[in-house]
Amino acid sequence: MYALQQAMRAIRRNWVASVSTITTMTLSLTILAGFSLLSLNLNRLLNELQTELELAVYLTPEANASRLYSEIDSWPEVARADLISADAAMSSLLTDLPYLQQAAALVSNPLPTTIELRLLDPAQTLLVSQRLRQLPGVEEVQDGSDEVETFLAINDALRVAGSILIVILLSSALFAIVNSIRAAITARREEIEVMRLVGATRGFIRAPFLVEGFLLGLFSAVITLALVVPGYQFIVLRLSTSLRFVPFVRDPALLGQITLLLAALALLVGLIGSAISVAQHLREEL
Repeated sequence: MYALQQAMRAIRRNWVASVSTITTMTLSLTILAGFSLLSLNLNRLLNELQTELELAVYLTPEANASRLYSEIDSWPEVARADLISADAAMSSLLTDLPYLQQAAALVSNPLPTTIELRLLDPAQTLLVSQRLRQLPGVEEVQDGSDEVETFLAINDALRVAGSILIVILLSSALFAIVNSIRAAITARREEIEVMRLVGATRGFIRAPFLVEGFLLGLFSAVITLALVVPGYQFIVLRLSTSLRFVPFVRDPALLGQITLLLAALALLVGLIGSAISVAQHLREEL
């Protein structure tokens, strides 16, 4: 209780430094939470795209469509295959684009017979695509792998940039904690000297400063969660109406884990920062 009382007293006495530290940590943790949630949603979207990835195999007019369909459908990598004739493809196109009906009536059907397939494991898309191109009667294969690779490259770039930014933000938060505890140690220089003369132990003298760092981390975590949780819910609610195809993360258990990790990180930064400051600066007073 003594350590807690002294820590609260130090926070009130040095309220400018305390507010500055809490603000720095809150901004750092908020950006960190934003990157974490963005990365989580990008990974969910990528998994969804890979799961729904389909290959379209366009056949030449001379190809034996039935034989090719039977062969491809028997491959162990294929989860489902559909044979779409040129007439069925044209009918589907005109259903989606009815204004093309007059033009379609003037020319012969230019659409090829197509085999659409979905794989059990999207990671085998490139291998299966190469096998399909080697089959006689196959004119072209569209596998969508370029789009997925582009999305993966963007995701990787954001992950690297986020990691660098996280290190910078956590370092600034740690530096703010160290400076705040340093100011508290300087303000209590005379009191520390009196405690040392009457025989107070090192642990007794250092405990209030460690508790102060813990409290600064705790206050920052509470403010960050109060901003991030409703802010994320509001953003998802607004975006979900216009981006219905995006599978936003809404699992309460998963979001709860992120909030707990964020709070634990804030407390850990507070403790580490105060421990570093005590180890470096309190030694000068003892």
